[in-house]
Amino acid sequence: MAKKKTDDESKKSTKDGESSAEKIENWADKKNSKPYKTCAKFYPTIRKAYENRQEADTAISEYWNIYNAIPDGNQKYNGNDTCYIPAVRDCIRARSKRALKQNFPTKYKHVDAIGTDSLRPTAVLSLLEHYIRATKLKSVCRSVYNAGDVTGQWNVYVDWFSEIRNVSDMIKRNPGVEELDGEAVDIESEEEVIESADVVEQGPTITDFATEDLVVIPPTCNDIEKAHIVCQKLRLSEGQIEKMIDEGIFILPDNVRDVGEWMETKKTREENNPEKKRVGDAGIQTEGTNKFALIFEATARIDFGDGKKVLAYIYFTGEDEIIGLVKAPQWGQKRPQISAPVDRLAGSFNGQSPVEAVKWLQWSLNDTFNMGQDSAMYSNMPITMIDPEKNPNWASLVIGLASVWPVDPNTTKFATFPAVWKDAMQQAQIIEQRIQQGMDVNPMMMGQMPAGRKNAGAMGAQQQEQSVPIMDHAERFEEEILNPILERMFEYDSQFRQDDITIMTMGEIGVQAKMQKVPPNEWGNRYFFQWVGTEYVKNMQMMQQQISTMNVLRGIPPQQLNGRKLDIAPILEILTDNVFGSELSGRILIDDRNKYTVDAGIENEMLINGFMVEVHELDDDVQHLQEHHKAGEISKDPAGLIRNHMQAHMQQLQKKRQMAMAAQQPQGGQPGIPGGGAAPGVAGTPRPGAQPAPGKAAQQPAGAIHPDQIAGGVPRG
Repeated sequence: MAKKKTDDESKKSTKDGESSAEKIENWADKKNSKPYKTCAKFYPTIRKAYENRQEADTAISEYWNIYNAIPDGNQKYNGNDTCYIPAVRDCIRARSKRALKQNFPTKYKHVDAIGTDSLRPTAVLSLLEHYIRATKLKSVCRSVYNAGDVTGQWNVYVDWFSEIRNVSDMIKRNPGVEELDGEAVDIESEEEVIESADVVEQGPTITDFATEDLVVIPPTCNDIEKAHIVCQKLRLSEGQIEKMIDEGIFILPDNVRDVGEWMETKKTREENNPEKKRVGDAGIQTEGTNKFALIFEATARIDFGDGKKVLAYIYFTGEDEIIGLVKAPQWGQKRPQISAPVDRLAGSFNGQSPVEAVKWLQWSLNDTFNMGQDSAMYSNMPITMIDPEKNPNWASLVIGLASVWPVDPNTTKFATFPAVWKDAMQQAQIIEQRIQQGMDVNPMMMGQMPAGRKNAGAMGAQQQEQSVPIMDHAERFEEEILNPILERMFEYDSQFRQDDITIMTMGEIGVQAKMQKVPPNEWGNRYFFQWVGTEYVKNMQMMQQQISTMNVLRGIPPQQLNGRKLDIAPILEILTDNVFGSELSGRILIDDRNKYTVDAGIENEMLINGFMVEVHELDDDVQHLQEHHKAGEISKDPAGLIRNHMQAHMQQLQKKRQMAMAAQQPQGGQPGIPGGGAAPGVAGTPRPGAQPAPGKAAQQPAGAIHPDQIAGGVPRG
């Protein structure tokens, strides 16, 4: 929310106690100033823009009813049953789940960057990965995907927060030194002490908001940064307003003494409150528990008197009433909203909901299904036809089960209601399939296998073709939403974070994951960030081609490389990282360049002081054993740590000697390499260009399930 952007200013307060309110210049109480007069003219235009949204908001309300399976006045059939088939909702969830899996295919690997130098900015990438986890971006994107398919627009609000929390902790420490007969004496006993400290909690925040709350002026602008005015509705509680006042963002009139009373005067009844409707859809009422003040947060570029137009935040509460007018604190001068249509329409900022094209089919599906349900109920009830003149006791037939009817059986006939429900169910199934086609969803996305028997080649081609729509959907989301989020988080971190932050860094391939302190980034060191979710999925599909190409490169003789040198290490790094992930790849491929050895003298000092020291592969074991033996004789090794460390060195030395002797033995040739002299019966590596493929299935006994019919089985090659 906009209230958090000024927390960054509070972080910049001076050490002598200067408050953030004194550092923020607010023009809300300067009604005669040029900035105030300029912004006061925006309010009528903003109100008109929201009035122009009423038709679109009504349509969005219908779309949400369809998504939440809530019957409304669009149902034509009014029978006994009121079932609602959530066909559109199932399509939307299927699209969001599969697109989300394309964007987040694995943990800790979502971002790539190109810096101003040739080195990979590992610390910056790890910092962004930390923020992705801290902001729960995947959960936010799931909500944005669903709302985007319902309303036709993706919306997120990116901001920075900084809060100071007082944390108490109990620690054990030795008491102070006491004096005895003029001499200082240490007391060995420990005492428990409660210490408190101020902890600064800071970082980016990413929230999604309703499309109905946002207006862009003019509405024909396709880029939100090029718009004249952008306004969003804020519904702030009493505590949030008080915080904004303390930070200097809000300035209430002089006659206001209590914020709660001021909120009562500003209480308005909204005809369209998306937040209240979404809470109602969850089955929770807000009556008496959702007290808020409706405030319009507008952003526009205006002149504050220095001849330059800069981005300004204007907070309206009504006609000619501005309670906040400040310059945007962001260095990048970008609006906090990131909004893009699901399907871009030329000449319009907002897009059209995919539900619009299938809403009539959804309503027809409900009517058809309900008619079938009523028919099914009637068909289960037999019809009894009686001549009332010959059977005057016909009324006694309407009784319970296993009854005795005192009527002439020759004048009583039974009939059944036509089974119209069968035709209705078939018709409903056809309509549901058409809805899936309209929502660009295929049967496999709905958990259904295609009808008919197909070989492995046909299935692979069909799966690749069916993945195209969702891949395109996910790529557009990365381009319009995720990439700008990465840039915004980096910019805010570079500007607002002043303290070091401890995060988990994965490092280069071959380096084990570790915790590292990352200092604040310099604004001048720029990077190009790119979300790599869909690219990762594509790389997984290309791994077979990479393996076969690598085998071809390995088989090329050196004289044909024309002075070039073949290094397959980068290929192995990519393959290992893609297959096993960043957590395991660092322990599979070990890079000797990242190793270092410790001097034997330093190890002796650590061992004598009680620290465990591991031996290193690059240690000179003979020299270390000599130094450790001397240190053990001098210190007598009371804890036995030096003795254990020397045993580890001897084991490593013996292992190195065995490996050296094995290397001197004659080799039987490298199998699979032309001219390598592969020995008979030696399992070979793939020939150059070969790809691993499943073998032919063996003959199965009578009655066995065919391999093509086994769920999850390997298809025939």
